[in-house]
Amino acid sequence: MKCEIRRISIFDEFQCAGQRCSINCCQGWKIPINHDVYMKYLHEKGLFGIMLRAFLKRGEQTAFFRSPFGRCPFWGNDRLCSIQKKHGEEYMPAVCVQFPRQLYNLSFFCEETLYLACPEAVKLFLECAYSDKSFEYHIIESVPEYEVNTTNDDKNFLDYLVKSRAELTAMLRDGMNFDSMAILDYGREAQSACLNMATAGGGLPSPRDYFSEECYTIGIEEINKLFFEGFFHPNLGIISMFLHKLCKKYVRKIGKLGKRNPKAADKKLCALQDDLYQKLPGLDKMLNRYFEYYLLTNFLDIYEDYSFTRCLLYGIVKTKMVMLFLALYAENKDSIDREEIAKIIAVYERRAPQMKDALKKL
Repeated sequence: MKCEIRRISIFDEFQCAGQRCSINCCQGWKIPINHDVYMKYLHEKGLFGIMLRAFLKRGEQTAFFRSPFGRCPFWGNDRLCSIQKKHGEEYMPAVCVQFPRQLYNLSFFCEETLYLACPEAVKLFLECAYSDKSFEYHIIESVPEYEVNTTNDDKNFLDYLVKSRAELTAMLRDGMNFDSMAILDYGREAQSACLNMATAGGGLPSPRDYFSEECYTIGIEEINKLFFEGFFHPNLGIISMFLHKLCKKYVRKIGKLGKRNPKAADKKLCALQDDLYQKLPGLDKMLNRYFEYYLLTNFLDIYEDYSFTRCLLYGIVKTKMVMLFLALYAENKDSIDREEIAKIIAVYERRAPQMKDALKKL
């Protein structure tokens, strides 16, 4: 059955770099395997079938490839997928075919965006961010080939979220900073209003009703909580040696110092960030656009759990932390180009969701 599909403006411009990719998506992931493809693997004949089944592992809810090397066992020495070369995309796990495309079926409509864990997707994002092009949803009518992703059926609430998202992104484009306390003030009030509606009725607020000259700040103690209790893991080197080196640099230069002398660590952190501003004059604009893109691709997650505060706080913290990794990389360099920025953001995006559990400790 046809429905409205809203596709973000950079979606159709994406092209996989294949073996030229600097941050290949065949490493650093546990690859889930959808049921149809899993059944093909079970019935594949010959040596290739034996190899497929040797690396299969069946979990409680899904199957996946197991590998002790932090990479897909079918990622060849030529940096290409041996499954795709032998049988084509129809034999690949669905997540491999789709990545970095995010396909979100909300029943009433679908949204299709790009996940910034891919450097080629980040390059498209940066092109729009620095040239001040808007991110827009282009609408087509088609039959989605992916299932509904939500259990909610409250269309009025969904419409409210779409409208609120548009208002928030417009406010960002009109000059509001991504870390403005007005965003969190709105989130708290909207979440409270949802609870009140469930008990006593009432309406939901508009983001445009909120203004604040204050910004949400996180110091070294908060950053250490996000870093050590969420982002960092000792085995990160297996997943990404590039990201692991940046993490070890933070631990060595700032993280450990922050536990002994928070003031001295905060001073070092400020110096790092000031240095980054010298090398990236358009940093504030890029960070605002990064948060804007986060809203466009993640704000409707609230439709499932009603967690306004958690969603908005995570976006702000996520944006502040990406600046930290950019600053760590840029130290002792004369400049930093878009290719390097894309690489940093892509590896950071793959690990950033691990910080969500640490948010409650801020």
